[in-house]
Amino acid sequence: MKKTFAVLMLALAFASCEKDKYEYKTNTEKGLGTLSFANLSIGIDDEVEYLGTRATEADGNYKIIITHSDGTVHFDKTYTEAKNAGGISLPATKDGESYTLVARNISTDIPAAAWETPVYGATVEGITISAGEEKALSDITCTLLQHKVTVDYNDDFKNMVRGNCTTTVTYNNDSGSSLAYALTYDESTKRVTREERAGYFNVVAGGTTLEVTFSGKMDLEGNGNTKTYRMTKAFTDVKAKSWRHITFIKKIDEEGNATFDIQINDYAEDAPIEEIVDGTESTLGDDPNKPQGDGGIELISTCDFDITKNIIIPNVEQEGVVNMLLTMQANVPNGVRKFTVTISSTSQTFTNALDVVAEYDAAAGGHIVDLVNPTEKNMGIFEIVPFPHGSELNGKTTVDFNLSEAQIPLLAFPGVHTFVMTVIDAKGCTKDVTINMEVPNYANL
Repeated sequence: MKKTFAVLMLALAFASCEKDKYEYKTNTEKGLGTLSFANLSIGIDDEVEYLGTRATEADGNYKIIITHSDGTVHFDKTYTEAKNAGGISLPATKDGESYTLVARNISTDIPAAAWETPVYGATVEGITISAGEEKALSDITCTLLQHKVTVDYNDDFKNMVRGNCTTTVTYNNDSGSSLAYALTYDESTKRVTREERAGYFNVVAGGTTLEVTFSGKMDLEGNGNTKTYRMTKAFTDVKAKSWRHITFIKKIDEEGNATFDIQINDYAEDAPIEEIVDGTESTLGDDPNKPQGDGGIELISTCDFDITKNIIIPNVEQEGVVNMLLTMQANVPNGVRKFTVTISSTSQTFTNALDVVAEYDAAAGGHIVDLVNPTEKNMGIFEIVPFPHGSELNGKTTVDFNLSEAQIPLLAFPGVHTFVMTVIDAKGCTKDVTINMEVPNYANL
């Protein structure tokens, strides 16, 4: 995608009504040529931002620098200043000489490593000009001059964290080109908070290596045996205009022991990481090991309700007595590894009640409950909607749901309640199934 602004510097043309200081004859006599910006436009190609993050718009503060091959700077102004200048006369180039134009969205040097500081720029080399010539430049597209890195941890990984952790990213083995992505653990709430900012690393000639080091306290088996782990992974072929989104994930090895993977979203294949691992990986490619399809995961109705449509919760005929049968079956051929439900509602009262039993996730647009590993707080949701959980799900290939008992508590919350069930199987295949339960306001009927 390109966002373009016109530089719109006035073309240096001969004006018959007055003697122009850029008059061709005078320039020829003086050995000068004219560099015209009349048709020049500078835009930003932020295509690397594959998640839709908008790049900094090109504006009047963009720096434009024109330098002769002998090192002499002939023009160093902002876009606004350049626009007001109206144009520039340059000494004609001789054999072996040329000019270089640099456009950049900052006036200072590119920082070695910095948070949320994307630098976009472009360089046009080999510009030559003859005496008396008017030289026109074509469009210039600025691209990201750095390597962008973001770090994340999936829920299974965060559930093993037992203390503050740090992921340090270092470029080209230079301590000055290093950023520490903190993973903070709150002992009282058992909550984990990660550094969400993006780091930007200046890519220099000869620098091709990115080292990622994780260090922190973990309980791998969930048995209270907490240790400090340090893991390192080296990546090569680091380039500008690229983005590595690194996700630490929990993995069960062939012996059944917990270990770790680093997952490079969309830009590199997964690479296993042990206590100390060095290796390489390719960038700008899909993960060849990524599971294909949904693994045959399905959720089917085993009652009269069509669960692909809104399930209308009936009113009770006798107070306190359930008269609804709502059953379904989840089939997961490869076995359940993770099963979460994201709950949202048109009822603010129901939403407020969910605050007591689950954490709200703004990105997901609802309250999330991990059915395989529910927290103590989550246990309250099963008093409202009796989802199977824990050992009733973990590793199972068939899971029966009987949600009939949800009728009475749900009748207190008129509205449409949406349950998005996300299943991940043992091979990593995933599928989302949405169930809508609609509760009429029977008191007003």
